[in-house]
Amino acid sequence: MLSLYQIYLRERRGSVAALYVLSLLGFLASVAVVAFWSVGGRLGEDLRAQLGAGTVVVAGGDFTEGDLARALSLGCFSEGYGVSFLQGVLVLPNGTRRGVVVGAVPSGVMGASGAAATAFSLVAERGDVVMLEVEGRLVRLFVNSTFTRMFSLMGFSADVYVDRSVLGVGRYGALVLRKAGGGNCLEGLRALFPKAAVMDSDFVISALWGQLLVYLAAAGLVAVSVVTAVAALIYTLSTTLYFLHFKEFAVLRVLGLKKRGLLGLVSLLFFTPVAAGVLTGVPIALAAAASSGLDPALSVGIPAAVLLASSTLASLPALRRLYALSPAAALRYE
Repeated sequence: MLSLYQIYLRERRGSVAALYVLSLLGFLASVAVVAFWSVGGRLGEDLRAQLGAGTVVVAGGDFTEGDLARALSLGCFSEGYGVSFLQGVLVLPNGTRRGVVVGAVPSGVMGASGAAATAFSLVAERGDVVMLEVEGRLVRLFVNSTFTRMFSLMGFSADVYVDRSVLGVGRYGALVLRKAGGGNCLEGLRALFPKAAVMDSDFVISALWGQLLVYLAAAGLVAVSVVTAVAALIYTLSTTLYFLHFKEFAVLRVLGLKKRGLLGLVSLLFFTPVAAGVLTGVPIALAAAASSGLDPALSVGIPAAVLLASSTLASLPALRRLYALSPAAALRYE
């Protein structure tokens, strides 16, 4: 069995190398497809959490309650509130000091209520009792909940959300308006606040998905092309191997090699370079999953399963012929 494997490697060194490289590329391209899809979902969730689906955000100004009332008077929004963004320092239980962006929101928004605050998971842990230094005030807070995110919206994302009544803030850096379902008041808002940025969260989320779908389509095209090339190469090599080395296979059957052993030998010839390509790509996929916060099992498991399944299907015709080879039939060729 080993000698046949060595003969195959000598005869098909280039093909084996190509199979290995294509398997690696196919695996990584499939990982990219899974990653783009997963990241798209995570980014969409982040946007909905920070902007809120069905909302319009007016950011980059110095707003008052009067400005909020003027925005609501346009008749397109059911409700709204202001958010203040302040620079502060968070003092953790162990004494560590961290510079943070503080979002002052109405009670109940983002889980902030009274002395209970919500913090970014990389800033503080749930259950921490922290001190917040902001605008010359020192406030004691309890981190009631934490959140995660993959990116920040410039001028809108905060590291800690606090009930604004605790800070006594009266002016806002952004207005968050809930759409009522009818009409389009974006131009009206731009006329009211010409120096501010007006963002429709639904449009932003759709635009993000549109951009991600372009990348997803490109990665998908590469993945499908490479996986197809791997399958075609395996089909060609397995069929060629069957006809070129039929006598060797026949002798092995006459000498007592079982069908399963013969199938195992041939499978080893093709699946070894494929498996080697997948295994080479696994550390890269795991590193990408860890840095992006993706599920490693999903990022690695699906691409590996797709590649191995396509390789198996491509080799089935030759494997079926070998499985049907009996010692009696083999003797007729000797």
